[in-house]
Amino acid sequence: MRLRWVSVVLLVLASVAAPAVADAVGEKPAVDVTVRSTDVSNGDTYESGSDVEITVNASVGDAASAGTALSEVVVRVNGDLATSIPVNGTSVSETVRPDLRDGSNSVRVIVTDDAGSVNATSFTVRKDAEPPHVYLTSPYETAPWKPIGDGSANGTRATIAGNIIEETSVTELRIVRWYDGHRTTETLRNVDENFSVDLLLGPAGNNGTLNRIRLTATDEFGNFRPYEFSVEVTDDAEPELSLRPFPNETADNRIFLAGTVTDDVSVGGVNVTVRDPSGNVTGTYQARPSYSGPFDDDRYSLAFNDSIYPLYTGTYEVTVTATDTAGKSVSETVTFERVSQADVAPTVAVDRSRTVVVGTERLFLSGVAFQGVTERVVVETRNATTGGTVDYQVVHAGSLRERVEFDREVSIAPGRTTVIVRATDAKGEEHTERFAVDGTTRETFVDEDDAADESPWPAVSVEPLQDGRPGTASSSVSVRRASAGTTVAVPAGNASTVVGTANVSVERLRLDVAADTNLTATVVARERADGALSGPGDSRVGATVTVQHSVADAAVDGVAYDLVLRRAYLDAHGLDPANLSVYRLSDGNWSSVETAATGSNGSSVRYAVDSPGLSVFSLATEPGAADGDEGGGTAPANNGTDAGVGNETVANGTDSGADDASDDAADEPGPEVVVTNLTVNRTAVTVNESVLVNVSLENRGDASATYTADLRAIHEGNTSQVANRTAVVPPGENRSLELTADFAEPGNHTLAVDGTEAGPVVVSGGGGLLSFLSVLSVLPLRLIGIGLGGLLGLGLVVVLLRFVLGKVGGESADG
Repeated sequence: MRLRWVSVVLLVLASVAAPAVADAVGEKPAVDVTVRSTDVSNGDTYESGSDVEITVNASVGDAASAGTALSEVVVRVNGDLATSIPVNGTSVSETVRPDLRDGSNSVRVIVTDDAGSVNATSFTVRKDAEPPHVYLTSPYETAPWKPIGDGSANGTRATIAGNIIEETSVTELRIVRWYDGHRTTETLRNVDENFSVDLLLGPAGNNGTLNRIRLTATDEFGNFRPYEFSVEVTDDAEPELSLRPFPNETADNRIFLAGTVTDDVSVGGVNVTVRDPSGNVTGTYQARPSYSGPFDDDRYSLAFNDSIYPLYTGTYEVTVTATDTAGKSVSETVTFERVSQADVAPTVAVDRSRTVVVGTERLFLSGVAFQGVTERVVVETRNATTGGTVDYQVVHAGSLRERVEFDREVSIAPGRTTVIVRATDAKGEEHTERFAVDGTTRETFVDEDDAADESPWPAVSVEPLQDGRPGTASSSVSVRRASAGTTVAVPAGNASTVVGTANVSVERLRLDVAADTNLTATVVARERADGALSGPGDSRVGATVTVQHSVADAAVDGVAYDLVLRRAYLDAHGLDPANLSVYRLSDGNWSSVETAATGSNGSSVRYAVDSPGLSVFSLATEPGAADGDEGGGTAPANNGTDAGVGNETVANGTDSGADDASDDAADEPGPEVVVTNLTVNRTAVTVNESVLVNVSLENRGDASATYTADLRAIHEGNTSQVANRTAVVPPGENRSLELTADFAEPGNHTLAVDGTEAGPVVVSGGGGLLSFLSVLSVLPLRLIGIGLGGLLGLGLVVVLLRFVLGKVGGESADG
């Protein structure tokens, strides 16, 4: 009887174990592994800023024997067991959140079934919970891995540069500067390991105010590390003084001294002292900058134009001293010789368009004696054959005049006659102009066609001047005895260049002369270098040409020249040749002049310029249509700074304004949106319970801005993005945004937007029956059914075994 019951037990046990034996060679389980809903396969790498949820979906293989069930899901991290989950069913879905170390973590997911089949998936999770580290290399050096301490910068135009230590990528580097109520923000996106930002700082000495800097580096997982430090501006450099070309000799009783003072912190002013030939001080001049705030461009540059009155002949000494607000100074002394008008030889010019033979024995003569002083002018005509005097007339006598004009008829011989015009200066020396006419043929200026090419008049000379200003070149131009109604080419002959820098040159200057005149001028060409360039407001300037001259506007009908620029120079400054035109400064206003792009040879671009007169010229984009630099941008226009005073004189390139880089973005007007407040409606919630977050915004700039509030949560040193929302904030107005946040983990959580924080919010874990049901709610119904079925089956087997063993034990006791 005992044997019979033992056989029954063996048969029952064999029936329970039979499926496992039958499926020993069945197909391995099917497994799908996701990390935060992202599928991963063998060998994959997943990057995260915090611990991750790993979901394992597994089922028995399609070819597995009937009755095969899964037995276990194992997750191992870095070789250690993270979790082991027993399974009893044909499919399962399990989510685990293993503890990961910072850096690379090797993860292995193993699924087995009760037939002995195994499926394993190995992958890597790279966890980056460490915010980036930053250290500075400019304006001073700091140590890696350490806080950034306070320091100093020489000059207000500082470069904040440094290196970033971060294994992943840095998506944002933000630098905020506060100074005396002013705030600017510079933001870099997708930053490499090195960074450099030009920042305008406030000067020292303003009630001891320093520049407070907040530098925040954020990596791709939202980990950010803020650094706060202060920078004091020092002024170690003396100001720079740049004088415009100055005459060595003059017969005028008034000349002009022009120049520019610049400083990297703030200009104090300029003093000019004039000493006459006896050493006495005969004149002083002072100029001080006028500016309204610490970031006013006018504080960095001061242009001046002083009138000097040399009343006596001899050598004059002019000393110019420039100072900055720190008390540092620099001086330069120039001298010039005042000569008497009597020392300047008068010039006799015959108006060839008005001088004509009006009869066999009559000549209408028109002309002028000018330059220096003239005491007497006479006209004599001689018979060319006999040499006898035909006529002799005194045009002017007695008084000293700077200009003597004459129109009159004189007698001539019936044939060839020589006409002689004599101008006598204050010393009694005569200066003569002569030509021939023919009364019979009524021909004026006989036999001068062949000799015209050999005539020395007008005499044109171009002499380069030394000019130490960066990107600047100057030349002295002299034109002697230019006749009315003619066009004078400068330079004369086959030469073409009047003045030129490495990238900008003026060629083939042509003057349309309206009246007999002499001309002396200084022509200055400037390219974009250290200083700003003059030009119309809201334009980007490529070059300027300035003509400082000593001729009345009425004496010149117009001027034309070729302006040539290297194409590589235009490309480097982001200037499109097709968008550039020349503008002329007149009476303090800029107006366009006729400009034609005449061609490009691949290395240079040429413009033909035709202007109604001499002045300051600016090659620039259309006002109001300028685009940004880049890095350059351009400096703001300096309307009227180049305008000289008196004697129709224009100062040579007296420019002021901000540097190109330009064009610092912190200086440019625009939007400035700041987060003024951040609040939460609840400070204590449970897991997955929502919190309402209110973000208060203010636009302190003068332009409308679109601002995106990026809400981040900070928990146990880890930062994660929660939500974001965008709003348009008009200038000077406030806006509010509402965002919602919930938390998957218990603990203290801090919320932040753009460095402004709220909280902490205390999150509790919950518990009890509702917590258990909430866990069940995430399980599939089929899985719940399989689990309940397994429990009932196991209970039936236990009851049967107890019954059998009880019977066996009972018979043994009886027997």
